[in-house]
Amino acid sequence: MGAYHMPQKYCMFTQYFLRLIVKLAAFTPPTLDDLRNWWRDHRGEGDVERLILEVQYLRLVLLRLRGEADEAVRLAREVDRSLVGRDSPIMELRIVLAQEVLRVGDIDDTPRHDAVPRSVREYARNPDAVTFEAQSRRKRGQTK
Repeated sequence: MGAYHMPQKYCMFTQYFLRLIVKLAAFTPPTLDDLRNWWRDHRGEGDVERLILEVQYLRLVLLRLRGEADEAVRLAREVDRSLVGRDSPIMELRIVLAQEVLRVGDIDDTPRHDAVPRSVREYARNPDAVTFEAQSRRKRGQTK
């Protein structure tokens, strides 16, 4: 079986698409805290809110795609290690995704639902218990 050749139609599309990529000036990406601050400071400004949501959505997609690429590499290695050589397209994709995730920094700091707590304080608290404790503290403060 000979080498795989891409159909001419696909090659023309790829070349056209690559010409559309615009080089951006170097910049420091906004942090997760920056996005949160902007969200708080610009509540009610629909365009700003949508832009912040889009940035965060795409970051979460980037994180998911990185996981998918890692899994694809793992599966390809099981089948044939030569599929995931340093110059293979899947490894290039995996490296680019990892670099972008590192460039952005924290993407999602919400605790994982399946994470094992390291201490008693990390266990989820019953909202009714939290309310009860807060009311008890207020009552104690009023009686002093």
